Amino acid sequence: MRASSSYSLQMLPQRHPLATYRRQLVAEGGSLSVVVNGDEIGLQLRCGEYTVLATSYDYFDGCNHWIYLLDREGMPVDQLSTPDQPGVIQDVAIVSPNEVAFGYFGTHDRWNLTVREHGFWSYTPATLLKRFNCFFLAKRRLEITCTKGKPWSLPAALNPSVERVAPNLSGTARTKE
Repeated sequence: MRASSSYSLQMLPQRHPLATYRRQLVAEGGSLSVVVNGDEIGLQLRCGEYTVLATSYDYFDGCNHWIYLLDREGMPVDQLSTPDQPGVIQDVAIVSPNEVAFGYFGTHDRWNLTVREHGFWSYTPATLLKRFNCFFLAKRRLEITCTKGKPWSLPAALNPSVERVAPNLSGTARTKE
């Protein structure tokens, strides 16, 4: 896998019923007829004949995330979603030519995404719940697992529950801010 910037997103016409959280996919050569969920790209990687595209839509109470596997023409061949996460993708690490690991801001969980170029059949309930519409009964090419991390908290500098003390500049007793 390697970083890519082949695709971008373009707003849908305002009259489109799903224009708030969906965007049209744009390739280097121009607009495609593909509409994807999400309003921003969080990750874009080239993997052999495919491109992995992770999009998200940040709404007031959380953030939805989708991962697409696109062929050379930009057509989705597989799609899945992750549970709502509090923020953007971070700490991306290429594990192998067909596997990437990443996390989301606000959690120590690690996600491993594997691309299976030849695909595989799987109808387990956990697999089916992550897929939508035309991909529901299709061959799987994306496989994702999550390893739970320790509970996340804001750094002490941003945590309001931590008592802050003014620096001792005069040699006298320290005072609270």
